[in-house]
Amino acid sequence: MFKFFRKIRGQLLIENKFTRYFLYAAGEILLVVIGILIALQINNWNEDRKTREFEMEILSDILVSIDGHFFQIDMALESHASSIQSIDIILHHLEKDLPYHDSLDVHFSKSFDWVNVAMNNAGYESLKTYGRNLISSDSIRTALGIYETGWLERLAQRQEDYFYNSAAPILTKLFETVAMRSKSKPFNYEALKSSNEYLSILKTTRALRIDQNYWYSEWRVGFFELKQMIIRELQKQD
Repeated sequence: MFKFFRKIRGQLLIENKFTRYFLYAAGEILLVVIGILIALQINNWNEDRKTREFEMEILSDILVSIDGHFFQIDMALESHASSIQSIDIILHHLEKDLPYHDSLDVHFSKSFDWVNVAMNNAGYESLKTYGRNLISSDSIRTALGIYETGWLERLAQRQEDYFYNSAAPILTKLFETVAMRSKSKPFNYEALKSSNEYLSILKTTRALRIDQNYWYSEWRVGFFELKQMIIRELQKQD
């Protein structure tokens, strides 16, 4: 094509048709500019497509990890509910001055149980490297803030600090073994009934479990909503 234009320009110069020469020259320049703009646009489309595909990969990875969150949260909710139930059985026996039975040993142990939920998400960690602005959906970007609250870590740390620093030193004096998912037999059941320290541990632990389950239930709702947003966003790509 350019050879064709050069031939026309040469002919116009020979014929001294300078006005038409400049028009042809301008047209040639315009075609070059348009070609460059088209090439840039195609390149931008390709880059946008690659960015969108990478965004979908990240969202897919996040989605897989969310299903793991549900498993951990549900396990924690079940464990804490079981712990509360055991604490209530123990308190009932102690407060009603009921006699000891070895079936209580399971409840003494279960009352110590708790599960800390770890929200590890490889997809979100990858996203942090590139920045949340990679996600085009405003609602998903906002919902991803659930990973930045820090509440899960604080709940876990508060529970561990209380158990190991405050409760365990007292419990080891009251029980032959202080072990989770086992049995804990008291040294002296009658002394246990009159121990204000032990009653305080039971009631404090019960309050902690209720608080944990409240927040875990809230997080479960948040992760469910985030999951539905991601599914809808992925479906747009199909």
